[in-house]
Amino acid sequence: MDSSASSESLKSLLEGLIFTSGEEGLTLLQLQSVLDWCERSTLVSTLEEMKHDCLSEDRGIELVRYGGCWKYVAKEPIYPFAQKLYSKIRSSALSAPAMEVLSLVAYRQPITRVQIDEIRGVSSDMMLKKLQARGLVETCGHLDAIGRPLLYQVTPAFYDTFGIESLGDLPEVELGEMQSSLFDEVEES
Repeated sequence: MDSSASSESLKSLLEGLIFTSGEEGLTLLQLQSVLDWCERSTLVSTLEEMKHDCLSEDRGIELVRYGGCWKYVAKEPIYPFAQKLYSKIRSSALSAPAMEVLSLVAYRQPITRVQIDEIRGVSSDMMLKKLQARGLVETCGHLDAIGRPLLYQVTPAFYDTFGIESLGDLPEVELGEMQSSLFDEVEES
């Protein structure tokens, strides 16, 4: 396809490429590397237009951008029917301790297991293994310190699971203030 391709042809091409990428989706950089004849600004505006088209048309899918990747997902009204279709596949909810560890990793990444343990006051080894098994947390190197402990961070699946594009989309919390206010309450009683 040459640079004189029409907007509709570009939309069709992008739609096909993003569809074939499946759950992983494609980054703008990946799309640019394949469509090197197309300006970045044209790609961005076309993707945004496609996103708007999906929302405004009576379609079962929408184009979203999570974690920097463009992908197609089912619209919300489809979920009850998809759950019925895939009822044999059960996804168990995360326990409170797992959510606590996952939150610490997300807000303070990269972070070591020992740092998580110090904040929680209990061992987090098992929770980290469970979160890794679910694909929500991964190792991302070693801390340059004695023993070279592993560092943990969230995975692209984390962004998909929680429907966010970046960690900046997480709610703002002041962990230090929360901890100090909890200790103040304990001292007063």
